[in-house]
Amino acid sequence: MNQQETIRYSSIQDIMIISNGPGRYPAHWHNAAEFILALRDGCRYLVRDVEYTLKKGDILLVWPRELHETVFQPEEGAFFIQFSDRLLENNLDLAISMRLLSRQKKLAGAEHPELTGQLAEWMMALRESFLSREPFSETRCKVLIYQMLIRIGDHACRTRQRQLEGEDRFSGEAWGRMREACSYIEAHFTDGISQTEVAAAVGLSVCYFSRLFRKYMQISFPQYVAHVRVRAAARLLGGTDLPITDCAGQAGFQSITAFNKSFLEIMGTSPRDYRKMYRNFRDQL
Repeated sequence: MNQQETIRYSSIQDIMIISNGPGRYPAHWHNAAEFILALRDGCRYLVRDVEYTLKKGDILLVWPRELHETVFQPEEGAFFIQFSDRLLENNLDLAISMRLLSRQKKLAGAEHPELTGQLAEWMMALRESFLSREPFSETRCKVLIYQMLIRIGDHACRTRQRQLEGEDRFSGEAWGRMREACSYIEAHFTDGISQTEVAAAVGLSVCYFSRLFRKYMQISFPQYVAHVRVRAAARLLGGTDLPITDCAGQAGFQSITAFNKSFLEIMGTSPRDYRKMYRNFRDQL
């Protein structure tokens, strides 16, 4: 059975460095993001049932709660940075951009030498700061993580811009409206919010808002709200002893059937199995 891995962070809160992981590691998931820098050719990983083979200098991005495994890794073949989902989800810019960010998986050095070179440099600097234990090392590490996320986000936005042409070109003003909409959703997702309500809150017609939202968020409004609610429910399932129905209700779901369906589609497992895997792994620590 796929396991949840609980990341045990060191004195640097929310960040963990692994200089050389195991040659093989079974399918698992965790609430942390994991960036992998290949130091040798031939590293192979499976993320959401897609296998990625890395060459030296390639970088693989595994986002929170994505099922993944190490298929094969040479000795001293890679180095890993893991950081808590809190660094992503407590920042609105990043939280609303996760649809774009999560599409970034393998960054090949041969294809994106400037991007991967800069990210690798920051990853090495982060490891050095992490191990130094000097004053403000935690803050330095988190600044480097945010620099990496901004760089990856800029790359993702440019990729999206190239996909849009003519009147559909990426607009900073429209993105600002979407940011306002997502902020409103984050503040009211436990209520029975509607697309009409959010469109009015940002000063757009419902039809235009719906088209704009799907274009920029690459997901429909109802699907986005479901993702926000499932994320909140997952935190309750792992961090409290509330009954599953109460977790669903507190996250804004009006029916347990809708909750179970959305949770399975988004998380790839049922709420009951999610909690069971979390507890089983926690009890082994």
